[in-house]
Amino acid sequence: MLPAVRLAPAHELAGAVAAAPLLRDARRLARWVGTDRLLTARGLLRPADAVAVIADLEITGDGQADLPVTRHPRSAGDIRELDLLWHAAEGAGLILVTGQRARGRPGALRGSDAERLVAAWKGALYAVFSCGPPDVREELEGLAIVLYAAGGPVRMDALAEAFAIAARERWRTARRGQPDAGARMSRALEVLADLGVAELGVDEEDDQLTVALTDLGAAGMRDRLIAAGFSAPVTGSVAGSGAAGLLAGLAGCDAEDGEREIAVWLADRTPEQAATELLSAASTSSPGARGAAFAIIDRLGERVIPLVRSAMGDPMLRPHAAIWLREQGLPADLSTAEKAWLLVDLGSGLLEDAEPGAVAAELLPDLPTAEQAELVGGLWQVSHPGLIGLLTTLTDHHPDAGVAKAARKAAFKARSQYLGSG
Repeated sequence: MLPAVRLAPAHELAGAVAAAPLLRDARRLARWVGTDRLLTARGLLRPADAVAVIADLEITGDGQADLPVTRHPRSAGDIRELDLLWHAAEGAGLILVTGQRARGRPGALRGSDAERLVAAWKGALYAVFSCGPPDVREELEGLAIVLYAAGGPVRMDALAEAFAIAARERWRTARRGQPDAGARMSRALEVLADLGVAELGVDEEDDQLTVALTDLGAAGMRDRLIAAGFSAPVTGSVAGSGAAGLLAGLAGCDAEDGEREIAVWLADRTPEQAATELLSAASTSSPGARGAAFAIIDRLGERVIPLVRSAMGDPMLRPHAAIWLREQGLPADLSTAEKAWLLVDLGSGLLEDAEPGAVAAELLPDLPTAEQAELVGGLWQVSHPGLIGLLTTLTDHHPDAGVAKAARKAAFKARSQYLGSG
């Protein structure tokens, strides 16, 4: 799942749009185009006009990327930069193309409200992402998606390594020569920075360069990801939802954002209301959401004890409720079978977010390995949809060979039992 992002207010995003170098230059290009400019059959400036506007507006490029090139005797980098500006201006509505005629509208966005200005910028973003050869488009949008998925600054060296691996694989598949990955990434980041999508920073711990999405970039990429069918939660968006929405939203939040979401959600409810909603959602949620629900209930105090006690009647909640009540110093019976089910549920919940190796190493840290092996070996009798997944994780990743062997045998028995019951 993609991380939850903070969406800045429209007026802040509009200020960033106004400062984006590429859009500012696109306005200059629109002003130069005038009211009736004749174009080529491809809908681009004629060679003579392209040469003239490059000189008049002092457009320069480094020539590192394969953006669409209008053929004429001029630096390829300059032409690529011009074509980039052309697509941005057209996408933002600053240039209108009809057939082989173009009309510049440099003042089209002047005086526009914040939302209209941001919408025009998004048009420029999508136009830039749609121009040029497929590998260039993939590099631009791919970098932006990586930064979005990271949810924060990414070290430049790590980003460069990942970019180089992906570039080599694309070029190998296309049976082309080895790419200059460093130059291509540098050019792609330059375009993203000029668009106002990405910005450089410095890691405070070691002074290494980092790259991160701007607030404007996060807003634009979120819309694009949603259009592509992804779920892209927003920080603060679950506060008005029910418990199921809160629990689902927390899965995409970091710890700090999650705390804010929980605080806002709880502020709108009495402890009893919150516990009622959380228990109802936990009964039909994933193991991870179930664990999160009881972690939130921990904050609600003694007033919710009767509600948690009533959850003992729900087989899906009984083990969690019993542990919660015991932690409050209250008696609650829990059978050996229920303890085993709870272990599988907790382990399955951890696997929703954590690496398998970490789960395998930390699931039973307080028990000697011999006792761990005995406990794991008996889990095959537990009826839980996450059982096989957890046993497979312990088989493949547990650091102790004895525990891993016990998990493998338990998984075999569990599969045999399942096939026999079918």
